[in-house]
Amino acid sequence: MADFFAWRFILFAIIFAALLYVQFYLAHRQWRKLKGRQSSEIDVGYVRMEDYLAQSFRRKVKEWLKLPVTSSNDTGKTILKGSETIRVTTRADFGAGEQCDDILIVEGDFACGPMSVFGREILVKGSAKVGPGSQLQSLAVEGNLTFDSDVKVARWLDAGRELTIGSNCLIGARVTSKNIIRLGAGAQAESFFAPQVATLEWDGTFKADPALQDAKLPEITFTDDLTASEDSLKAAGFDLKKLIQLGPDSWLYKGDLRTATAIRLKSKLVVKGDCEFSEGSIVDADVRADGTLDIGPNSWCRGNLVGGRDINLGANSRFSGVIHADGSVQMGRGTRGFKEDGLIVVYAGEILRVERDVAIKGKLAAGGRVIVESVEAAQARAATKRA
Repeated sequence: MADFFAWRFILFAIIFAALLYVQFYLAHRQWRKLKGRQSSEIDVGYVRMEDYLAQSFRRKVKEWLKLPVTSSNDTGKTILKGSETIRVTTRADFGAGEQCDDILIVEGDFACGPMSVFGREILVKGSAKVGPGSQLQSLAVEGNLTFDSDVKVARWLDAGRELTIGSNCLIGARVTSKNIIRLGAGAQAESFFAPQVATLEWDGTFKADPALQDAKLPEITFTDDLTASEDSLKAAGFDLKKLIQLGPDSWLYKGDLRTATAIRLKSKLVVKGDCEFSEGSIVDADVRADGTLDIGPNSWCRGNLVGGRDINLGANSRFSGVIHADGSVQMGRGTRGFKEDGLIVVYAGEILRVERDVAIKGKLAAGGRVIVESVEAAQARAATKRA
């Protein structure tokens, strides 16, 4: 009888194991196929390359050019790829209001007049100029790229050299350049990435104000014995009862914080509320605010800034760390973002608004849109805030 029950248990265990394996069979089969080599479905380069989409398109073009030529003439050739037509030409100069639904590969320069419509991707080996009101799918240019006003791009945009985007241009996804991106008022995209990204009126410099560098400000460094610096902390606007030590060089402030004067913060700080630094402050350490983080005009932030809601950078601010807000980010007129040993990133979970004369070295990105604010829009927003 004992042997009978033992065999029943063993049989039950085998059936249970088989049923369990069936649930993971497909994943196991795929793992066996991919073992020892990289999956074709996952391109790890995607997370490392800002211009991934443009580079992917360039790789596809190389493969398409190996296909049989359908027709040719003195200016180029045509290749059929399934139901798609690929036009290869030495140069392209479209007039006003023209329309093209072919994939274009231009060996030289490209130009189009106002209100032109291009329904497929374009690769230009030379430079390109796009007339006002035109519409494109995607565009990769090896040389300089210039957009007039009100151009719309459904997907991505990439330039090998200088990229100039006119006023009120709308780009659906990423914008990248290996040189510089210049942005007109009202320009929008998911993100802008380049060694230099600048808006109108930028003077071409990233230098910090010498007066700000040499400013003699009250230094705020939190220590185990807060009472030793009680007077200076109170004068700066801190309530000692709200300060709690989190680590050797990081502190928590329980409540809203608004500094009473310009200070130099040298300790990491987490604020459980809104945080506002006075004009001319220097923030050497990382700061996180659960609410809104306001940086006064003419301030300099060397640490990373994180906001649970919004982050507002006052006019003529300087920063060299990462800026990340779950809500929106406002970059005031004259703001500069740069560091000596790499590129910086500004990210807003909702909207990132950039005013005139703003320049960074790196990336502007948003979960919603990155918008270059016009003078009128900036003034209207400031008036609403004052009211």
